Amino acid sequence: MLNPNAAAPATLSFPAVVEVLPGHDPDHGLRCRLYHEGGCCEAWTWLSLDTTPPAALHWGTVTTMEVGKHQEDYLLLGLREDVDPPLSHLLPEQLCPLPGVLRQTTRLIDSLQIAPLRYFVTRALLQQDVLHGYWNSPASRRDHHAYPGGLAQHSLEVATMLASASGLPQEDRELGIVFALLHDYGKIWCYDPIAFDPVDPRQHEAHGLSRLEFDLIYLTRQDPRLGALMRELLGGPRAPREGKYPLAIGRIVRSFDQMSCEKTRKEPAESFATFDCDILF
Repeated sequence: MLNPNAAAPATLSFPAVVEVLPGHDPDHGLRCRLYHEGGCCEAWTWLSLDTTPPAALHWGTVTTMEVGKHQEDYLLLGLREDVDPPLSHLLPEQLCPLPGVLRQTTRLIDSLQIAPLRYFVTRALLQQDVLHGYWNSPASRRDHHAYPGGLAQHSLEVATMLASASGLPQEDRELGIVFALLHDYGKIWCYDPIAFDPVDPRQHEAHGLSRLEFDLIYLTRQDPRLGALMRELLGGPRAPREGKYPLAIGRIVRSFDQMSCEKTRKEPAESFATFDCDILF
């Protein structure tokens, strides 16, 4: 018999990334992990979610209901997907072992004013095999930033130097920031300790470009010129334009890349601290 005095279960709505986990229970539905700004939790859902990689990640505003006392005792009742969410509201700081790196990176991305570029880099980081790999991989085995989280820290250092440089047009600055954050994207698959056939680090640029192909196509549909420029920066064919010289912003990013590498070769890893800066847009 129903108790008319019983309190209704409380529901909670918040921005989150939904990762569909392997396995299906006929009594509980799909098992999911919800990542949000404050951490993560697990839940069951009967929502119809695409479980085919890379679509096994969804993001937007979720509605959950607590149904027990344990971490997995949540139901995912609803998901309102967001095309261009603030990345800083979706990912917990704990994904990266180096304090401050994830939060500074996501805030820098959210500050980008050119929507197609902001959406491109957000989509690139919200892939199932990137969600952990980008934030936990080293940038090299022994050369520079050779520790967990080094890839993300190195990418942030390069992007921060570019963001702080004066005299750059906004489009060049934002192209450079996105390129800096993704210039070593392919290294995620070079240093994966559980990968059966890891990518040769010498091929990381070509592999990163191939992994970003779907998102580059989407960027090109939104803005053909920006798509062509970003593809060239990431190692693809030359974008149509006057003149024979490489993109200047690419050279600038490569210079800052070298500076970041040289810095970590001279100083022990423990001395590295990420830093906030004023973004000069």
